[in-house]
Amino acid sequence: MFQRFIRIWEFLSHSLWFTPLLYAFGGVILALLSVRVTDADIAASLPDFWPQFSTTETARDLISTLLATLVTMTTFALSITMVVLTLAAGSLGPRTIRNFMGDPKTQNAIGCFVGSILFFIGTLVIMGGATQPDQVPQIATMSAIGFFVICLFVLILFVHNLGRSIVADQVIHRVGSNLEDTISSALDTLKGPIEAAQKDHCTLPKSNDINDVSAIIAAKSGYVQGLDYDHLRDVAIKHDITIALIVHAGQHVIKGKTIGEIKSPDDEGASHIDISACQEDTAKHIMIGNQRTEMLDIEFALRQLVEIALRALSPGINDPFTAIAVIYRLGRALPKAMSFHYPVGLWKDDDDQNRLYGYLPDFGGMLGAAFNQIRQAATAKPDVLLPMAEVLESLIGLTKNTTQRDILCHHAQLIHRAAERDIPETKDRQAVERAVNRVLRRRIETRAH
Repeated sequence: MFQRFIRIWEFLSHSLWFTPLLYAFGGVILALLSVRVTDADIAASLPDFWPQFSTTETARDLISTLLATLVTMTTFALSITMVVLTLAAGSLGPRTIRNFMGDPKTQNAIGCFVGSILFFIGTLVIMGGATQPDQVPQIATMSAIGFFVICLFVLILFVHNLGRSIVADQVIHRVGSNLEDTISSALDTLKGPIEAAQKDHCTLPKSNDINDVSAIIAAKSGYVQGLDYDHLRDVAIKHDITIALIVHAGQHVIKGKTIGEIKSPDDEGASHIDISACQEDTAKHIMIGNQRTEMLDIEFALRQLVEIALRALSPGINDPFTAIAVIYRLGRALPKAMSFHYPVGLWKDDDDQNRLYGYLPDFGGMLGAAFNQIRQAATAKPDVLLPMAEVLESLIGLTKNTTQRDILCHHAQLIHRAAERDIPETKDRQAVERAVNRVLRRRIETRAH
């Protein structure tokens, strides 16, 4: 259920309409309250210099003027937003648009405009045909002026924030922070199952070896947006079975594809198990949709950064400095991924009986997702390959086991082969080779310690 809540919250938090909708309700409620407040005592307590409105018609004309101006301001703000989104999609990649739409500053600014517009409209409607001097809504009119002044300053801050948000370094920092948060959140949930699976040396069946009778089938086509492991374990306990999942969040599946296996805990097969009931209960906790989710899918967050680097390295843009910034940002996030040192997770019941096995992304897969495509795009660019080797050198001293060191050295050797194959200048090629050799020496030094 928590995983499903995360998916819903991610959809709402990256929607440009949800926060303005809340502001709209707030604007209507404030309009109701401000017009219904008795103004006589409050107006009498105000100082002499405080502006007063003698007739309802004057107040109505002022609010109408402010409303028309604010609608124009809102249209201007939305137009700027669309221009920024178009530029971001072209230079940084279409998948980064969701980060602009999910920016709280942008959402709150547009919400402030929409809420103020609804306040003005609500005030005009509620004022109705009031004509008596004592019925002039002094509080509502002064509130309208105050909201308009606030919106002016919000517009300035909004344009300032949009101008900063399209700068590549700012986008890289924001996406990198989201990546680190995603890794930390996933680790809080999966650290225990990873260690349990490593302790028991758990393995998963291959899809070709799974019997059709005991197979778990994908209910529909799409991306695996999330797996509710705790509830899947409860399903296994309920039916007294063991579930093995061979897919992970972010993986694309086709309807009818085998994504797991149902077995009896005592390995007697699944002939006595009601497979259809198990399949139905299991499908409820495997979330499949048309888009990948950032909060539950680590590799998706990684690939957002990679896409920025690939666009920067394309011949049309040719901005290696942005690619280098991405590489260093990936280097800051990857040490957190080293805790994913085993590609399987194991969930047990209260009796310490194995109930659920799940395929999890490990450090090797994350490092490959981070560096493979960048290396392939920068194969003839020593100024990009050198920072990649530097990051590998820094990471190898933080590794938790020999396997991770071997993975890092493998990537270093791939960089060496790319340089040897595609860099014609001898000195540039030798600089990359020296950086790779430092990585290999660090493996020996780390192993000695």
